[in-house]
Amino acid sequence: MTTQPRDSGVSVSSFFTRCRLPIDAREKCDAFVTARFPGLQTRPAPFQGYCSYTLFVGDAAIVQFRPVEYSINVDIVREACAIFGCLVPEVKLLGIMPDDDNNNNNNNKLHVYHMRRLTGLSLTDFRESTRCQTEVVKAYRRQTVRDFARFHCQAWRHARTKDQVSPKGTVGSSLRWRLEMMASSLPERFQRLVTRLLPVLPDIEGLPWTLSHGDFLPSNILVSPRTGQTSGLLDWAEAEWLPFGVGMYGLEELLGEVQHGQFVYYPEADELAFLFWNEIQSQTHELRRKPRQLRAVREAQLFGVLLWHAIAFDDGRLNRVVEDGTDDGEIQRLDAFLLNYKLAPKTGISRFSLPSFLLSTLPSRGK
Repeated sequence: MTTQPRDSGVSVSSFFTRCRLPIDAREKCDAFVTARFPGLQTRPAPFQGYCSYTLFVGDAAIVQFRPVEYSINVDIVREACAIFGCLVPEVKLLGIMPDDDNNNNNNNKLHVYHMRRLTGLSLTDFRESTRCQTEVVKAYRRQTVRDFARFHCQAWRHARTKDQVSPKGTVGSSLRWRLEMMASSLPERFQRLVTRLLPVLPDIEGLPWTLSHGDFLPSNILVSPRTGQTSGLLDWAEAEWLPFGVGMYGLEELLGEVQHGQFVYYPEADELAFLFWNEIQSQTHELRRKPRQLRAVREAQLFGVLLWHAIAFDDGRLNRVVEDGTDDGEIQRLDAFLLNYKLAPKTGISRFSLPSFLLSTLPSRGK
């Protein structure tokens, strides 16, 4: 089994071009790191993100350059470290480039961050390295889903009330606006699920608010190549406090994967979903005693799927819904997540289309 990360396929040069940075920007970034960490070997990370340029520095550190509009809230990451411990890389702001006080062009400025380098292999690479080991792979998938549930249970233990979260983040401060925008503009086949959420939005916002990762993708999840256990979560730039359950949109990423350009659920996806909700209930006793609150959590998960896949990214603007023919990748995910998931072979229905009172009973059903 390989433990070497693959190249992400994201061109480093495209980051600098996309951000309209000067032609010598990458050279200056490299020089900054060399001067700041003399004697340590530096090299571009094999998995480059859309919003940053990342360098490995020695064996234990990472330096990342991000435009102002994609900057990291260091205070939020500090809270994440306090809640989730070693799953989160500590982040420190090293400075801003260029640091010339006479340069007032924020479009050319890059925030520079120092991060602890976490161990493990990205879930993307891990899946590639275990494709032919069927029974082992199923055990690894169960482990990842169980770890994701425990991650949310840990967040639950550090929850706040809605009023205690101030100021709220980009998503948390605009939940109703985003839901109403989706209700008026999403393709018609998704409308029934969206309109179902409008009357229960007060129940969702009334849930405990917990710290959500904000970009839960296989490339941001690190796992141990030996055990499959989650060893870290990368890229906390989109993290913010949200109603408990909204961040569970990421469960869908663990129930299947992209094959030949299309998201496909695993054959045991329903078993994995039951495992997740059983774990949530076993560690959050309050939810077991309050069926209405558990229903709100399930509705919040549906809301999270819509927030992350029905709103177009558009370089971070997040101000329009996805459209057929324009945002086909996200549309295909919505079709898979919301319409085509087969809860059980004989039902042939989406688990998100089930009535709320039935949703709360799903975790108690065994396989």
